[in-house]
Amino acid sequence: MNLYDKYFTLRNVSAARSSAFQIPPYILHSIPAKSSNIVDIGCGFGNMLLSLRQHGYINLRGIDISRQSIDHCSKNSLPVTLVNSIADFKLEEDKRADYVIMTHVLEHIPKEDIIETLAHIRRSILKVSGKLFLAVPNAQSNTGCYWMYEDFTHHTLFTTGSLSFVLQAAGFSIVKYIDPDGLAGSTGFKRYARRALLTAYILNYRFWNKITNSSFHTPSQAIFTFELKALASN
Repeated sequence: MNLYDKYFTLRNVSAARSSAFQIPPYILHSIPAKSSNIVDIGCGFGNMLLSLRQHGYINLRGIDISRQSIDHCSKNSLPVTLVNSIADFKLEEDKRADYVIMTHVLEHIPKEDIIETLAHIRRSILKVSGKLFLAVPNAQSNTGCYWMYEDFTHHTLFTTGSLSFVLQAAGFSIVKYIDPDGLAGSTGFKRYARRALLTAYILNYRFWNKITNSSFHTPSQAIFTFELKALASN
């Protein structure tokens, strides 16, 4: 049985529940131009593609391993392809993507296949000058361990250290973390209050690390948001 054929049903996630999705501004700001070739890997119900289309992007394409997802996207006239794995999908050099989106997909890939999957994206889907946007659950967040086991199809979680490691091992030379404080979209007093509370949270974390003689890997950027958002390029 391919769990992903019934993934959304088993996870109690409906297309209607996801329809209110709005693409985050940090993604829009990092896409080179409206004419960019964009590929959404693990497009699901097509929420990202629909939002991009509403913002005027026209060169869009999505892939997924779920028949349920592909059927729904096709009903919305989205250009999507059903694949058995990411490794099955390749683009001719002159048709490769300026921008690849991969949100909450990498953690579903067996650990031993992650680096080669990322290398395949860099070699066979992305332009040399292209960018890969990744979002994954953050093991360092307050709910990190929960997300490892809440979704039965998760193989691993990431911190900035491990995510940078696999991206660089796959050949990406630049890895930048976006919205590390999770404040995108917050304004005014709400933004100020959230930043102050986050600062207090981090100071508390560091205090108890000191008391319990615990530590983090010093070279790795400490980010505490629910997800890590990274932009990788050559």
